[in-house]
Formats: sequence, C-alpha cells, structure tokens
Amino acid sequence: MARFFKYKSVDDLVAENARLGVDLRFSDDFSLFDRPVQIGPLAVGNRWCIHPMEGCDGNPDGSPGELTHRRYLRFGAGGAKLIWGEACAVTEDGRANPRQIVLNELTRDTFARMVADCRRTHREANGDDADLAIGLQLTHSGRYSYRRPVIATHDPILDPRTVVDKASGRKVTPDYPLISDDELKRLVDHYVATARLAKAVGFDFVDVKQCHRYLLNELLGARNRPGPFGGSYENRTRLAREVFQAIRATVPDLVLATRLNVFDGIP
Repeated sequence: MARFFKYKSVDDLVAENARLGVDLRFSDDFSLFDRPVQIGPLAVGNRWCIHPMEGCDGNPDGSPGELTHRRYLRFGAGGAKLIWGEACAVTEDGRANPRQIVLNELTRDTFARMVADCRRTHREANGDDADLAIGLQLTHSGRYSYRRPVIATHDPILDPRTVVDKASGRKVTPDYPLISDDELKRLVDHYVATARLAKAVGFDFVDVKQCHRYLLNELLGARNRPGPFGGSYENRTRLAREVFQAIRATVPDLVLATRLNVFDGIP
C-alpha cells in the first residue's frame, strides 16, 4: 500500500524512526553544508543542493516556460552552490508530459538565457558564481512517455499498470511491441546531441537519468529481453555505457553524473 511523507518537523521523523526501529541519527549542526567540495574539475562553493524536481511547466515546443525561467532565477538567488537541473527529454517521444523541457537547436537560445539569468541572480545575491555548478538531467521516459509507452522489456507488475490509451484505459498487453535494438542504438546520438547543447548553453554537467523505471533504468532490469540489450549484466548496461562513452568523446570537458535507484520497490 502506498505511503506518503507528511512530516512537518524533525520531531515527526524522530518519532517515525522510533516506531520503525531505525537507528538514524539527527543533528542541529549544519556547518558541514557550508564547506566547499570538489566534484571532478568543479570547485563547488558549498554542499547545499537544489534537487532535480521537475516543474512540468515548459512550453509545448520544449523551451523553458515563464514559470520554468522564474524558478531558475529563484534557484540562482538562493545560497545553494549546486543546482541539479530537472529532467530534459532527449527526444520528443520520450517526454513524460507535454510540458517537459526539451533542449534542441530550436530551444537552445531560451535555455542559454535561463542559465545566464540564473548565474546573474546568483551573483547579485551571493557576490560570485565562479563556484556555482549547474547541471541538466537527460532522460527518456520509456514506458512513462506521455504519447505512448516505449518499453524495453515486459514487466508482469508494471505492464498491467501502464496505460497505452487514456481514453479507453487500455493497458500494455503481452503482445505490446518492445523498442527495437536499432531504435535503442539511435538514442545514443540523441543523448550526445543534447549533452553537446547543454555544454554550449552554459551547463556544467549532465545527469544521465537511470531511475524510476524510465527507459535506461528499465533496461538495467531487462533480464528477459533478447539480443544485445538484455539478459546479461553486460548487455543490460550496454546502452548506458555507450551513452557515457559517446558523450565523453564528444564533450570531454562536460562533467557526467547519473542517478540510480537504491531500491526499485518492485516485489
């Protein structure tokens, strides 16, 4: 059964830990977060971080909308020195919703303005942006793509919960087609193109998203998929490795990150 976090204070967390029997310590000393940290070549001024929470408020063409832009101005004006930007689809058919941002040649100028304005507000509020790191999360939403599910492997738990047609409520069935090997191979170029533009418009790093059962994450569990992208560990990690290697070869000075699940939450 789903549970939702409704904690309003540290005392609520302490009480919940006691109820669960979890030995999780708490401290009122936050001075650690004010210390600088080195992340590869990036000297980051403190350890406060803006998490990559998506706003779902981009324009239909994928460019940052008014609310998106305003949010990053506020992020910049805050004191966090690591701004981990939200999910950005690498293809149109990989968008999780019609308002998800997409960085391409048509939208690059609006992204560049947003990043520049984020840095400007940071300088105005904090004096310097030399130790500010801004990243962008690259994603393909896979089975959660809003136009239609793009699945890498059939899943007996998730397929009956994955909607193919919202009007009829039709779900994924055992004969629903998987994304082909050739289509997966072509995605590498889309990740590279988005990463190259991310560097060009001012982002310091990209995060190749591999969590929450989006496409790359689903491939990690594609034990029953035939061919070069399923079965063995080497095959299941193949696309992610090829994406990382291709980005590194094309944009060598762009810092690479990735997000992985600690726990999938699937029985």
